[in-house]
Amino acid sequence: MATEALKKFADELKTAREVKEISLSQVSAKTKIDPKFLQAIEDANFDVLPEIYIRAFIKEFASTIDLNSKEILQKFDIARSGKPEEKPQTQLEPTSKEDPVELQEAQETKKFDSAEVLQPTALEQEKTAKSLKLNYIIGGSILFVALIVVYFALFQNSSPEIIQEKFDQGTSTENTQRFEMDKSSQTQTASQTSDVFEKQTVSSDSLRLSVFATARVWVKVTTDGKTVHQNIVQANTRLNFSSTKSFSISVGNASLVKIFFNNKEIENIGKPGEIRNLFITPDNIRYYTIAPQSKNEKKSSTKN
Repeated sequence: MATEALKKFADELKTAREVKEISLSQVSAKTKIDPKFLQAIEDANFDVLPEIYIRAFIKEFASTIDLNSKEILQKFDIARSGKPEEKPQTQLEPTSKEDPVELQEAQETKKFDSAEVLQPTALEQEKTAKSLKLNYIIGGSILFVALIVVYFALFQNSSPEIIQEKFDQGTSTENTQRFEMDKSSQTQTASQTSDVFEKQTVSSDSLRLSVFATARVWVKVTTDGKTVHQNIVQANTRLNFSSTKSFSISVGNASLVKIFFNNKEIENIGKPGEIRNLFITPDNIRYYTIAPQSKNEKKSSTKN
């Protein structure tokens, strides 16, 4: 239990702090000493810790509120021993001088603070773990997106772009039989429609063809003599092709498509309901109109 001298010493220390309008929390923030130990000092509860730590805390306490730490420690020793003070003083004077013994005590106090008082709380450790986990998740997401971008950049641009929709296979076969032409029919049609062509100047370095369907229509495309598309094209669908020498395009209804050759639109493809065939080379574009079959021809072809 604290003596009257220790209680008086603690009261004087508390009064000096209150006169300077410094709170215990401010002292704790500056000295890194747990507030409960500072409160114990002001309550004259000096047995809460070993004497070496109590002396170090009192010294830090005094320095923080601008008191002479050496003189305060002397007062504490006198009060603890029960001897009367040799030089009574009415005011505690501040100073900044420190002796080697006090410096060693302060170092031991700081070690005690870091080991016992300033250990990270469980909440802080949990926050740190959550922060690291979040960083890993964000880093993994960024890496995954980067891999997807690299994949599309390297592999998706290596083949010609052909955009089309799925359709019924039976319908495709019927339309193919209806609009397929052999060489003899092409020769006959060419003799019936003479001099229907126009020349357009294009680049021979790279031939590009784009077919845009404004409504559902049958289209056949041949590049360099090889059929690459032969099917129904749905409305608002664009097909893109490339070749080195020529294109051949057959359209079931000429008014339902727009054709672009090397990014330039080909005009006057045909009238509504006309079945048209275009043969495109770097030098010119030839147009052929395919005569639709009459009812008698359809019946005869069906019988055959």
